[in-house]
Amino acid sequence: MKWLILSSKVTRPPRRLRAAAPARRRRKKDPVPDRGSVSRPRSAGGAVLVLILLAALVGGLWWYFRHSELFTVEEIEVVNSHVYSPEEIIEMAGIETGGNIFPLDSAAAREAIIRHQDFREAHVRKIFPSTVRIEVMEREPRARVIFGQYYTIDEEGVVLGPKKSSSERNLPAIRGLKLVNKSNDLYPPEKRAASLELLKELERLEIENLIRIEEISVDFSDRIELKAEGRLDITLGPESYGEQLLRLKAVLEKLGPDLARAPQIDLRYSKVPVRFRD
Repeated sequence: MKWLILSSKVTRPPRRLRAAAPARRRRKKDPVPDRGSVSRPRSAGGAVLVLILLAALVGGLWWYFRHSELFTVEEIEVVNSHVYSPEEIIEMAGIETGGNIFPLDSAAAREAIIRHQDFREAHVRKIFPSTVRIEVMEREPRARVIFGQYYTIDEEGVVLGPKKSSSERNLPAIRGLKLVNKSNDLYPPEKRAASLELLKELERLEIENLIRIEEISVDFSDRIELKAEGRLDITLGPESYGEQLLRLKAVLEKLGPDLARAPQIDLRYSKVPVRFRD
């Protein structure tokens, strides 16, 4: 039993402890390999190669699109033209057949068209592979301004060109506006605004289906005077044209055949006075 007690206190030989310590020290000093530093050059080189291949592919496709006969402009369509012929509009746009469709500047062609005063808007579209479509919106004559001569304007007050001035439509003539020659603007601004608002309400309420307005005078500050067919004089106040023209519409519908006997109608009052010829 004594031997057993003594032998239980036996420790490991010190030689093994000394041998294990240097091994641990060596493991701490061994550098850990940097995997990123080894693989990074390979991945960067691959990315450069991919970019070169993509650039070559894009360049080849672009060269093909620019030189292939498949993308040569063969047809130019013009949509919604009225007074102007398709040939005139194509010439304004500066577009020709025979060229490649890709470098064609649609925005510049549109600007060239709407720079002309007779066009409200234009759209130029490429229809691949070989067609260009031009859609235009021409301005329409709405009235004529008397200032030394007759100037035809549209509903926005834009002075139109000669081709639009020869409209077959019977247009009311406006007195009291001046034309600034350099910009073709109507002056003074408040009378211009009043004239355009009145034209808008006349069309909205379809007054000219009941009676034809021959002349609009904005010479006065406190009223607007209209001359209609049949020597009828109509007076309006300087504002609320819609309400006044609604009264005119009611009067015209009520008078019917007796309208020829009414030389003057004053719309400035809610109870419209109508004076009849004897």
